[in-house]
Formats: sequence, C-alpha cells, structure tokens
Amino acid sequence: MYRKHVTLKLRAIYSLGLGCGIFLLGVTLRTLLDKLGVSGVTAVIDDLLIGVLAGVLVFAYERHQHKLMLEKMRVISEMNHHVRNALQPIMYSPYLKEQAEQVRIIQEGTRRIEWALREVLPGEDAVPPPGSKSRSAA
Repeated sequence: MYRKHVTLKLRAIYSLGLGCGIFLLGVTLRTLLDKLGVSGVTAVIDDLLIGVLAGVLVFAYERHQHKLMLEKMRVISEMNHHVRNALQPIMYSPYLKEQAEQVRIIQEGTRRIEWALREVLPGEDAVPPPGSKSRSAA
C-alpha cells in the first residue's frame, strides 16, 4: 500500500513537472517570437508545435500504461490457467476409491496452486511445478 502511494505521488510530481516544462517552453518561445516581431501564421505554427509535443508525450505515457495493463492481463490469464488446471483433479478426487489417492491428488493440486501464487504472480519466469512436463502443458 505504501509503495502505491509513493508511485502515485511520483507520477503526480512527474506529470506536474512535465506540464510546467511544456508551459515554460511555450512562454519562452512566445516571448522570443514577440521580441523578434513574429506573429500571424508563424506564431500559430509555434502553438501547433507545442500542442504536438504535448500530444506526443501523452501518447507515449498512454502507450506505456497500455503495455503495463496487457502484462497484468497476461499474468491474470496465466494464473487462471494454472489454478483451474490444479483444481480440476481436486474436484474429481471424491470419486476415487482409495483415500490415499484422494489425499495425494489434493496435495499435488495444492502444491501447483502454491507454485502459481509464488512464481506466476510476480510475473517472473519460473521452473514448472512438480509433476508437470512443461510450463505450457500445465
């Protein structure tokens, strides 16, 4: 929770700094153009360039946010895949005749879920869970 607040605070400071930077750039260019006696179409082009710069910065930020969201969705999808695959044998374990086999199936499913929580949620590449052939086969 603390990290989230720090990140939000840093983003707010960064955004404010970027806005102030664009503002100062605009004022500086406007002052320079006024001193040079430039007006009309050239002044409008200056304003257009400042607007394009601001648009490019916002676009870059939104693109970065989109990539972060896609990564989060990938992790959620992978977690869903691993947890569902681990739960499926657990759901059918009551239909096994031997209690020892039921316990083994439940323990294996629990280990796979714990592995997914530990290794997949951070989004790091990890070793496949015990008892599986590969990460994609899980």
